[in-house]
Amino acid sequence: MLTNFDPARPGKTIYDLGPITGPLDGIKGDILCCINHSEGPSVLLLGGIHGDEYEAQIVLRRLAGRLTPGDVTGRVVIVPSLNFPAAQQGRRLSAFDGQNMNRCFPGKEDGTTTERLCAFVTKRLFPAVDLLIDVHAGGSDVSVVPMVFGFATAHSVVDNARLNRLMEAWGYRFVQHVDGIDETACGAAKLADLASIEVEGGGGRMKSDELAIMEEGLLRALADFGVIKQQLTPIPFAGVHFSAGPEGQYLAPHPALVEHTVALGGKVNKGQLVALLHPTEGQLAAPLEITAPMAGYVLRQTEHAFVSKGQLVGNIGTPLED
Repeated sequence: MLTNFDPARPGKTIYDLGPITGPLDGIKGDILCCINHSEGPSVLLLGGIHGDEYEAQIVLRRLAGRLTPGDVTGRVVIVPSLNFPAAQQGRRLSAFDGQNMNRCFPGKEDGTTTERLCAFVTKRLFPAVDLLIDVHAGGSDVSVVPMVFGFATAHSVVDNARLNRLMEAWGYRFVQHVDGIDETACGAAKLADLASIEVEGGGGRMKSDELAIMEEGLLRALADFGVIKQQLTPIPFAGVHFSAGPEGQYLAPHPALVEHTVALGGKVNKGQLVALLHPTEGQLAAPLEITAPMAGYVLRQTEHAFVSKGQLVGNIGTPLED
């Protein structure tokens, strides 16, 4: 573990996560930034749980570099790339154990590389904050609309009503309501009575406008939470609260080349054409039409032109209120 970590140390302190895993061939450690200034709320910003979700890592690294104690009221802890063994090799999962970090929480202090990093978060970081913000992206496989979802318990410092207001403060169009999974970071936080918000957005293409949306959403939310000074004008919520489950997914029934016919974030009716699956061989074969299994909004689309049988082409979320 990181024996010198002191979450209450005044000012801005940068720590090295390397000692948590021990030496790894070809891998350098990565940073943990802890900023304390006066009394106030406290938040943990976590990125890079999946190593190929680089938007979150870039944005959180920027914030770790930019924020000063004078910007903060309370405590801000930033881990731009928790799964640094995977991120530094361009992988989603660590090659040292092959585990999905977001199914390894709460972790094990004497476990694998991935499990030790998870254990540090749950045992040392969760108790030091009032709120977890776990920042994700689509990674190399899918593009995702900018959206947030969150969890709280009756014993959380941040209750459900405050959490909903905070999610709306992001300025995003979509707020998802979903059941959590215990083995994720947010699921483990809920078991520890720590309120959490997961952020999604972007994909594998690293576009400047998507990075800006992610960074601006975080800055608005952190200011609304009262932990940093307001840097951007608040945006009144004019979006959609929605649910999404497996019934909204549309999968490839066979290997094919995907042509999306609806833009990401587009509103669709049940039965509307959402994609064409073109054959990979043969002459003059007509594409297979894929239609929306339900009415709603297209939340995710595959980043790949080629899809295998059973691979996700896209999924649809249903508004809770239309």
